[in-house]
Amino acid sequence: NKRIPHMIRKLTLALLLTLPSMAMAIDLEGYYITAKGGVSKTFNTGTTSFNSNAGALRVMQNEDLGTGSAFGFSVGKYLTDSFRLELEAIKRTGYEYDARDIITPRFTEKAKMQTEALFINGFYDFQPFSIRNTAITPYLGGGVGISRNKMGTQVIYNNDGLANGRTFNGNTINQFAYKLSAGTLVSLTEQLSLDVNYQYVNLGAFKGGTEVLVSGVFDGHLQRGINGGDIKTQELMVGLQYTFK
Repeated sequence: NKRIPHMIRKLTLALLLTLPSMAMAIDLEGYYITAKGGVSKTFNTGTTSFNSNAGALRVMQNEDLGTGSAFGFSVGKYLTDSFRLELEAIKRTGYEYDARDIITPRFTEKAKMQTEALFINGFYDFQPFSIRNTAITPYLGGGVGISRNKMGTQVIYNNDGLANGRTFNGNTINQFAYKLSAGTLVSLTEQLSLDVNYQYVNLGAFKGGTEVLVSGVFDGHLQRGINGGDIKTQELMVGLQYTFK
């Protein structure tokens, strides 16, 4: 559904544009905004496969997607002193599909990958403690949402590391996603905190396209594009949280 990322962008822009006027019009006590970024290290995707033009099954090795980066922001609300909910938008880039054909090991497929996700998160903040007059608040949380996973053009390489001229087009799909996280809020001022957390994120499946090109010339369609893989990551995220009081 191509409308989902457009809706996410519209929602994000609306939140950014209306936040100043909201601050003037309503009581924002307990609301917060967080800008965040971090490192995203993927787990193995699981065995992937595709069916050639003639229908032959090709199976690819179980590999991870490497290490990428994650950047985004969230808008949240403290419902109680210990519990808060937030809406989070994150873009993850820098992943690469790089898997060798198990049946024909002389071929390797490579493709750039990225994902955009919108989550609703819930967090439980534990009782804060103090270190050198700095308040430290541990928390646990999780979330559910929708991810838009994009697999770029797949380029086929020979063992010599050179592309052999054969490519499959990319594909983008929307998936259910979920996450688990544990972190700490470190108070910098009365309203500003450093948010450091570790999270496990499952962004769902990815798929490749079916259009085949040889040296840029159309050469038919695969019966089925790359499928069977999931994007699962562990991430270290750092953010700045501003709380309205």
